[in-house]
Amino acid sequence: MAMNYCSMVVVFVIIDLLLKSDACMKTIPVTDILQTCLVRSTPFGTFSPAAGTRIPDGGTATLTCNPFTRLDGAVITATCTAGVLSATSGCTPCPDDTWVFDRTTNRCFKAFAEKGVPYTCFGSEPCSEAIAAVGTPLTIAYTFNLQALLDAAVIGINAGVGTFGAYVVGIGDPITNNDLMFNDGTPIPLASVQPYYYNGALDDTPANSFKFTTARIYLGQLVLDDDFCSQPPFAFGAICQLQL
Repeated sequence: MAMNYCSMVVVFVIIDLLLKSDACMKTIPVTDILQTCLVRSTPFGTFSPAAGTRIPDGGTATLTCNPFTRLDGAVITATCTAGVLSATSGCTPCPDDTWVFDRTTNRCFKAFAEKGVPYTCFGSEPCSEAIAAVGTPLTIAYTFNLQALLDAAVIGINAGVGTFGAYVVGIGDPITNNDLMFNDGTPIPLASVQPYYYNGALDDTPANSFKFTTARIYLGQLVLDDDFCSQPPFAFGAICQLQL
């Protein structure tokens, strides 16, 4: 009788384990995994539901571009079909094609006309009137990607932005001659910036008369140029930056 009792216990235990195993398998059916879609992250925008979420077959995810970026096309809803999330148009940087995107800093640069009141040449002041037009904070543009500043100047020159076709950028030596820095105080190695100036050299006096830099066409060349901080009515425009 004792052996029969033990045998019955073993049988009940095995049946119980099989039932529990079957119950666990049913909580995550293989077909459900195959038919869901993973929502992934996307540059300059967010999906709803959020990235990392799985949506069921037939479900949708809606893309919203970040402020001051734009949509490349009109499709903003993705649908999950047989485990594959359909493609949407992407969010692209910068408000429109008159801006230049600098992917090294996630900034957009654009040339704006000169202000109508006196101002200093560093900080946000040269861009204060542009701030109202764009609707978001802007500062004078700076980046180690100096070509992006020149590209923004070309767009401004070709569009006739400003009176002189010269635009202050956030590069200068306001303290010591040839001791260049960005307007946030970051030092700039002289050798890295000199090739972008006219004839590959800064052209200043020993007294450091020209403390600021403009992007302009000078004697037929698109260059950075040592300049002074001019005031109206001879003020320069400015390359302003939008931080994404």
